Amino acid sequence: MRIGFLDCFAGMSSSRFIGALASAGVPEQILQDAVDALDIGARLELMHVKRSNIATIKAYISFDISENGLNFSHDFLRSFQDEKVNNKQLLGTIQALISNAPLPVKAKKLILETFQNLAEAQAKISGLPIEEISFHEIKALNTIVGVTVCCVACVWLKIDQWYVSPLNVGSGIKKDSKGFLPIPTPVTLELLGNEVLIYASGPQKELLTPTCAALLKALKTSYQPCPPILISRIGYGGGRMEYDNLPNFLRLCVGTTTKGKNTQSVIGEIVIVEAEFAKSSQDALIELQTHLYANGAKFVYTVSIYSVFNQMTDKVVIFCLPEHADEMRRFLFQRLKTAYVHWRIEKYENLIHYDENVNTPWGKIKVIVGQLLNNQIVSVVPDKTTCRSIAKAHDLSTVEIEETVKRLFFSGKS
Repeated sequence: MRIGFLDCFAGMSSSRFIGALASAGVPEQILQDAVDALDIGARLELMHVKRSNIATIKAYISFDISENGLNFSHDFLRSFQDEKVNNKQLLGTIQALISNAPLPVKAKKLILETFQNLAEAQAKISGLPIEEISFHEIKALNTIVGVTVCCVACVWLKIDQWYVSPLNVGSGIKKDSKGFLPIPTPVTLELLGNEVLIYASGPQKELLTPTCAALLKALKTSYQPCPPILISRIGYGGGRMEYDNLPNFLRLCVGTTTKGKNTQSVIGEIVIVEAEFAKSSQDALIELQTHLYANGAKFVYTVSIYSVFNQMTDKVVIFCLPEHADEMRRFLFQRLKTAYVHWRIEKYENLIHYDENVNTPWGKIKVIVGQLLNNQIVSVVPDKTTCRSIAKAHDLSTVEIEETVKRLFFSGKS
C-alpha cells in the first residue's frame, strides 16, 4: 500500500503543500499544466528557499494583470460578473470552472469535494444556506489554483492512504473581510471534526488554513498514527517567512507499508450497521445483500432471531467504510421499514501479505507470508499445489511437506 504522510508541525497551507509535492518529485510540468487548464490568467512559480537551514521549495501563485484588471478567460469572466450582478455566489462558478477544465477525472472529483466541504462548513458556522456562501474574489481565485494544483499532484502520486501528524493550528486572532476571528477559525474546527489531535505552538497566527482542512477531509485522511513505512520520497514545502521558534515548512513522506511487491494494508476504521426487520424469504435476503454489496458494503450477513414471545425476525449486519455508512442506514430505513438502526465504529487491521520463496530439499517452494504492521509474522502458507505434487512424487504426505517448508522458512529468519 502506498502511503502519504504529512508532518504538520508548522501547520499546513496550500502553497506549502504544493512546494512539498514538487520537492517530493511531482514533475513541475504536471503542476504547470494544472494551472494552465484553469485558463484564468494564473501563474505558478516554484522557488528554492531555505527554512531553518533546510532546502525547501516555496510555491507562489500570481495572476496576469491587464488594463481591465485580472486577465480571465472570457467565459469565466462573464460568469463571474453575472454572479456579482445577480448577487449570486461564487461556489457555482467554481464548480462550473472545474467541471469544464481539461483536468484528470479523479482530480476534478477531489477539487469539487474540497470546495463542497469548505462551503458546507461555512454554511453551518454562519447559519446561512449553502447557496448564499460567497468567497472573496482574489482570495477565491488563489484558492482555486492552489487546491487544483494540490489535487492534481496528489492524484499523480497515486497515494492509497493519507496520514497526518497532530496538527499545529496556530493561535491568536485574525482579521478577515467580515471582522475578527479566533485562531483556529470556527470553519477550520468544523472541518477537522472531533477525531483530530490539534495543538498550538510557535507564532500567534493562523498555521492551518480552512482550505487545507477541507482538502484533508476530501483526501479521506487518517488521523491515526502512521503505520511503519519504507520511505521512497521526501518533500519539503517552504513557508512565506522564517520564524524564530518554529521551522516554517511542511514535510511530506511517501512510502509503502511493505517491501517490493508485498501487498496490504493498514489500521483503519469500519462502521458496523445492524437492523432487525420482519421475517423474509431467502430470495428477498439474497436481493438485500446483493444491493448492499453493490453500494459499498464490505461484508454482509443475516441471521434469524427468536424472541421470548416465539416471534421470529431477521437481522442484517453490514460492515462498511465510514463514507458509506449514511447511505447504508438510509437504505435500511427506506427498504426494510424498520423503526431503528444500530451502528458503531470499530478499528480494523488487515494482514500484510507477500510472497517469498523457501529453499527446500525439493527445490524452491513459494509461501504466502502474513504479518502484522509491527512486522510480527502470524501465518505462513506454502503453495498447496506444489506441496501436493512433491508429496505424490516422493510418497510423502502433503502435511509433512508443508510443515517442513514452514520450519525451513522460520529457521531462515532466525
